[in-house]
Amino acid sequence: MSSAGRADVSATRPTGATEPNRLRLSIEGFRFTLRTRLALTYAGLLTLAGALMMLIVYIVVGYLPTYAFAVPATTAEPLQTTPTEPLYDTGIASTDTLLVSSRGDVQTLILIIAAVLLVLLAGGGGWAGWALAGRMLRPLQEVNAAAHRAARGHLDHRIALAGPRDELTDLADTFDEMLEGLERSFGTYRRFAANASHELRTPLATTRAMLDVALSGADAHERPLLERLRETNERSIDTVESLLDLTEVDASSADHGTVHLEQLATFVLAEVSDEAEAAGVRIDYRLSTSPVSGDTSLLRQLLFNLIQNGIRHNEPGGWVRVTTVAHPRTGVELRVENSGAIVADADLESLTDPFFRVRGRSTESTSKGRGLGLSIVKAITDRHDATLRFTAREDGGLIASVVFPPDSAR
Repeated sequence: MSSAGRADVSATRPTGATEPNRLRLSIEGFRFTLRTRLALTYAGLLTLAGALMMLIVYIVVGYLPTYAFAVPATTAEPLQTTPTEPLYDTGIASTDTLLVSSRGDVQTLILIIAAVLLVLLAGGGGWAGWALAGRMLRPLQEVNAAAHRAARGHLDHRIALAGPRDELTDLADTFDEMLEGLERSFGTYRRFAANASHELRTPLATTRAMLDVALSGADAHERPLLERLRETNERSIDTVESLLDLTEVDASSADHGTVHLEQLATFVLAEVSDEAEAAGVRIDYRLSTSPVSGDTSLLRQLLFNLIQNGIRHNEPGGWVRVTTVAHPRTGVELRVENSGAIVADADLESLTDPFFRVRGRSTESTSKGRGLGLSIVKAITDRHDATLRFTAREDGGLIASVVFPPDSAR
């Protein structure tokens, strides 16, 4: 089986996890976002500071001297105070709305006002903290977006964070330097692979022509050896062509447009029908309307490699099933399932590694696979921000699923 990169493997399962561990992980796994935590911290500190101030005011009021408080005008009795304390005229007009006649009333009023102010302070502090945290964390969001693009293979993006120099700008500049180094290294690798493949094309084509001439005049004794040499040369040509395809996919900028996967799959199935018939493999398909945004030539290559992979890594009397379906929430799914030898779960993560071959799925002498087909598939899915997932069938064979994001549907 061919491959490159790391695919999202759905068949592998963690072993040895106990029920308490799973419960603990599920509980500890929940966390508020950093912005929410900062906003709550700001609001909590403001509320705590306000509560302390109100508490101090409340305590201080308890130690203030007693004053004479105004009473309603309808009261006929004179003001009464304790004989041990002097009386002062506060100048407060009598009112029917609020009656404050003792130190306890003042403290109660302070508590009511403090409660209202604390609620307003907590709400205002939370809102201000949310806005302030958003501005502070915006550079981190840009770094995160650049990291996601780099994970998809887009190394040409730079953050170029503006503003005064601080820890965040240092982080962004360091990340840009890392992206530049990675882009340079991968560019060197791709150019080397492309140049080497181009240089090998001519001698391999010359060798093919020489072997064809030799075969045309070979006797019965020499023919078996010449046929094996020609077969080996053809394999080398296939490998070189696959390397060129891989480097072209990595270096290309996909020209996105609306592509109907079901129509493209119909054309590809017609292309591989002769090979499937020669291998004794039956092809089934169920194609529903599945429009996506993508590059037609790259998606055709993706379909061709997946279906051809299912044919070549199969067995006589086996089958390949191709399905396209559009899910409103999860996006468009392309599913290629085939029978064949059992694939170990440990091999699933390596299926997209270049030149990786699963033992038992095909023999070196009969298989035409060069170990690059799924590497090209992985590169194409990354170019389209799609998800490639492999699942091993219990009865043998493989399920390859490519899910395009919902926003790619048109």
